[in-house]
Amino acid sequence: RASVVVLNDIVVSAGLGRRLARFVEGGGGLLVAFGARATWPPEADVLPATVEAPVDRSRGDSARIGALEYGHPVFEPFRAPRSGDFAAARIYGYRAVTAGPSAQVLARFDGGAPALLERRVGTGRVLLWASTLDLAWSDFPLKPVFLPFVHRAMRHLAAYSEPAPWLTVGQV
Repeated sequence: RASVVVLNDIVVSAGLGRRLARFVEGGGGLLVAFGARATWPPEADVLPATVEAPVDRSRGDSARIGALEYGHPVFEPFRAPRSGDFAAARIYGYRAVTAGPSAQVLARFDGGAPALLERRVGTGRVLLWASTLDLAWSDFPLKPVFLPFVHRAMRHLAAYSEPAPWLTVGQV
């Protein structure tokens, strides 16, 4: 079981970036949410994508979370009918990202832009969310799927698995 670090729309210095890269390579989990202020140093090459300019969807139609990779552990519980509607969240801003060669795109916005990407680095994992995890750019934190999504992401990043029970009903 590993530790997990969550960064939401912060400026990451070169020193912090190097420490986070070592943390992930050693088996840690990292969730990075990119808002308008967020930066990442190029020398800490652990992100699954190149982060580009912000996309403003505050005028006109907001973006929606579209295609999900339901086979991935983060989204597997949402596979069943009536188990959560990610498309109900309105995203007013996100960062354009270009997936790296070793990245897996787990979710996309309705226009096809990557929303959530993953990359394995050493023995750890990095998830990159292309928007914020607060109300600055979306109403996602107000939707019923938000907390279960964050919970599943943390379990996945920490490589958590249920411990074997000592006894089950009927055993002596």
